[in-house]
Amino acid sequence: MLKFLKIYLSIFSVFLAFYFSACSSGEYEVETYKVDYTEKTVKIDTIKKITLNDDKIKQDKNDKDNIKDNTKETYSYIVQIGAFSMQSNFENFLERAKQVLGEEVYYELSGNLYKVRIGRYGNRAEAIKFVEIARSKGYTDAFVVTKKN
Repeated sequence: MLKFLKIYLSIFSVFLAFYFSACSSGEYEVETYKVDYTEKTVKIDTIKKITLNDDKIKQDKNDKDNIKDNTKETYSYIVQIGAFSMQSNFENFLERAKQVLGEEVYYELSGNLYKVRIGRYGNRAEAIKFVEIARSKGYTDAFVVTKKN
């Protein structure tokens, strides 16, 4: 029994030595820094102004084929609310969109992709307003598509 007690005390003393000599987090120095910052909010205007130069294009009297008119390029803005490759998903989405947004909802087939769209607006601001309306009605992926006429 005495031999058992000696072995027990020696093992216990070894564990105590490890316990008191082991590293602890209190022994390390911790540096603290204070950071002063100012919170800033950046607002980006998504409506860009398009300005045309009023510079007249010189007309060569001898060659009428070189006449260019920059004012003829017009664009229309369309709101896309979904795109599907599976026809059954597309049909369900289209019917639901017509119920929620009205009969103006249409689709375009591009390759094997059904694009569900609505509207044809003359300027981007009107299209962005409708994007917000569509998002408020649950179509969170709505975005504006620009098409050259």
